[in-house]
Amino acid sequence: MFLPATCASLFDMRFVVPLVAALVPLLITPGWLAHFDITPKVAILLFGLTLIFLYPSANVHNFYELIGSRAGRWFAGLLAAGWTCSALASAFSTNVALSIHGSTWRRYGLASESGLLLFALLAAGWLAAEPDNVRLLLRVCTAAGALAALYGIAQYFGWDPLLPVHAYEAGEGALTIVRPPGTLGHADYFAAWLVVIVFLALALRRLEPAGWRKVAAGAVAALAVAAIILSGTRSAMLGLMAGAIVYASAQRSRVKVRALALGAACAAGLVVFFFSPAGARLRARLHWSVEDALGGARLLLWRDSLRMAAHRPLAGFGPETFATEFPRFESLQLARAYPDFYHESPHNMFLDALASQGGLGLLALLGLCGLGVWAATLGLRSGRPLAAPLAAALAGLLVAQQFVVFVFATALYFYLLIGLLIAGLPARLPRRDKPRESRLLQYSGLAVSVILLAFAVRLVVADAALAASQRRIAAGDALGAARAYRVVLRWQPPGAGDDLDYSRAMQQLSASTTLPATRLVARGQAVEAGIRAVSTAEARQNAWYNLSVVLASGNDVATVERSLRNSIACAPNWFKPHWALARVLELTHRQTEALTEARTAVERDGGRDAEVTATWNRLKERDSRQP
Repeated sequence: MFLPATCASLFDMRFVVPLVAALVPLLITPGWLAHFDITPKVAILLFGLTLIFLYPSANVHNFYELIGSRAGRWFAGLLAAGWTCSALASAFSTNVALSIHGSTWRRYGLASESGLLLFALLAAGWLAAEPDNVRLLLRVCTAAGALAALYGIAQYFGWDPLLPVHAYEAGEGALTIVRPPGTLGHADYFAAWLVVIVFLALALRRLEPAGWRKVAAGAVAALAVAAIILSGTRSAMLGLMAGAIVYASAQRSRVKVRALALGAACAAGLVVFFFSPAGARLRARLHWSVEDALGGARLLLWRDSLRMAAHRPLAGFGPETFATEFPRFESLQLARAYPDFYHESPHNMFLDALASQGGLGLLALLGLCGLGVWAATLGLRSGRPLAAPLAAALAGLLVAQQFVVFVFATALYFYLLIGLLIAGLPARLPRRDKPRESRLLQYSGLAVSVILLAFAVRLVVADAALAASQRRIAAGDALGAARAYRVVLRWQPPGAGDDLDYSRAMQQLSASTTLPATRLVARGQAVEAGIRAVSTAEARQNAWYNLSVVLASGNDVATVERSLRNSIACAPNWFKPHWALARVLELTHRQTEALTEARTAVERDGGRDAEVTATWNRLKERDSRQP
């Protein structure tokens, strides 16, 4: 049943690990899958993991090589501790199914995280087993970074064969900005990953002999820097600066005049580009950044996230539950400053771990970071050629991740980076005889990988059916969309679902179509999906509010009111359900209650929406007329 170890060394580790490391950040499937920048990344890693488990002999050998060093043993132990914390947090989660299967926006629940941690462990063993594997992994990651950086640069200039350009543009006229998402779905995650690529390319440059390969590695580093700048991502630029400082301070040789001249030329070129017509969108981004110097909602969001985490300090609320639980802890100050803003995460890797897995999970993550810093320091002291660029990559990634959370690709490269840092450390433990292979362990590993692969298959089938449903809705075919969505319901894992978006899309189709039959089917689907969404949507307050909108045309005032009150219970400081409830109470002649809700809506809206204030003024005027 298992393939021989000789095949494993040629096919498994020298093919699967680098291929997965390249494809996870690169693979997007717009038009084929609805969540085209999430699902294929999870699926390709879990599929690769299944292939790796077909070669148990190589895995046992590589694991033995990994734990032959003290750093390797710590790495394996900290991965196990991280998984244990995630499993415990999932078991005690406020939404167990959501914590296990993950949210729709990043699918980073216990199931996919288990596959990622197993892959990281086996990949680290593969790196420790053979020094040449480090060069191979660096080459593949650098090549993937080159392709992604070129794509991101092309997106800045308006050329995108895969995605609509308007999807990542904002603003109007001269203040229009573009935030190239590359292949990671959002500019912030894309740029954070490119920070690692910059320094991996510099590490590869140190390994390659003189010639075109060394020049190409340096060119990829420059491309990645350019893509980061054009993305307009301040957190990644800050991470890039932090990495550059670490890299420069770790250099044992004096800076050469040639390097200084090259740096000055690049800086001059950037200045020329910035003030040229091509740099208009970059100038607009700088204007936006100056107006929002504090980083938007982040400071208030971090404060409220800490307050939320204090309610469950040990095990947290469970992986992927932040979007569901945070609205109950959102402060009035944050709600007023950003009245209609959806916070899917705390925008900080450590706060994310604290809120989802509690203090224990945070300690495990801090332990991994500390291991990386210790390995980098040891490598610098021993004069390892890769220590400086890898230490810079770790510093840059950690700084950038203080403003974003992990997604699948950035988490993978975080673990691979630590694996690279510990791969070349000398063994501190005495060598022992190779342990005998355990058939139970082999079959257990294969069983786990098959379970994870089945999870990936469910994701892909459900996502493909969802994409088909979306295409049918766009074509005005409500019946075809309903048939496709029934496949989604059969295949999607429990927990998070797309019922909310589907309900909204069907409601819009019902309102826009001129065909009575289509209107009837779309209306029925909108109601059915809206009812399901209050249990499957991550943003429960949005689901309840959407249900009130869907039911409003049916004149079921009692159910509409109940839906709005449930929305308020999920997010007490969101202005919109208070505003809608005020209008419902006004229609049912409960003026005092309507006035109270209208006042509450105005307080939470912060004076941003004229319609909200107009409702409050109308009710005040009517109340003043009453004897």
